[in-house]
Amino acid sequence: MEHRFTGPSYTLGIEEELMIVDVETLDLVNSIEGLLQDLVNSKTEGEVKPELMESVCEIATDPCENTGQAGRQLEGLRREVQAAATARGLAIGAAGTHPFAMWEDQRIVSRPRYRDLIAGLQFVARQELIFGIHVHVGIDDPDKAIHVTNGMRVHLPVLLALSANSPFWRAHDTGLLSARTPIFRAFPRVGIPPRYDDFEDWSRRIEFMEQSKVIADYTYLWYDVRPHPRFGTVEIRVMDSQTRLEHTVGLAALVHAMVKELAEHFESGEQLSRYP
Repeated sequence: MEHRFTGPSYTLGIEEELMIVDVETLDLVNSIEGLLQDLVNSKTEGEVKPELMESVCEIATDPCENTGQAGRQLEGLRREVQAAATARGLAIGAAGTHPFAMWEDQRIVSRPRYRDLIAGLQFVARQELIFGIHVHVGIDDPDKAIHVTNGMRVHLPVLLALSANSPFWRAHDTGLLSARTPIFRAFPRVGIPPRYDDFEDWSRRIEFMEQSKVIADYTYLWYDVRPHPRFGTVEIRVMDSQTRLEHTVGLAALVHAMVKELAEHFESGEQLSRYP
């Protein structure tokens, strides 16, 4: 499989999924297309893009050198989408779930990927009204990326616990700190991924699933951590969206450090415990 695990190492990218809400009722509003139109000439670093539902706004930094730079980009992006929302009588919110919104009221974004997702998963995809953070860290070698992916598996519960920010769902106190997690567990190919021997082993499994028509490509593996050959990164996907920007940046800094430590273990020849 082609890849971009060629460096530079340890670049950092952060994606946040945010809520578009009515400024009075605080209910979700299907307005991402309007916001994207308003921001088409934006000069802010980073990117604003849609997600599965029209009430979700995703912001993403460029590949950054460190968490400080990534945090400043996120701050600029949050400020920009909030200004665009305010002009429409809307606001931007952030948490792992909306406390009372109903998935039945949300429209699906009209993009081929999302239409295919709904066609394939139906109810499972339609009820996925959740919001997360994805952190990408650049890796300069494909086998090193698999080593880091394997090593990050044991850290995923800690990252979830630190980021838990979704106790409410459909106007109910769920009794959970992260209701987002079990909601997303309805999807296939989620949670902690299997262990891979090396990049060749990972590529072989992806090729088998593609040839079997199980997935269109590897981005249909929604595991809590995965290699991302197209970007040359390892992507950590386990965390709830954070209400406060500094919490997002702090979690990203922790992920950054964990990935760097695991990459250095690989470079020194250190072996990981072979958990299944």
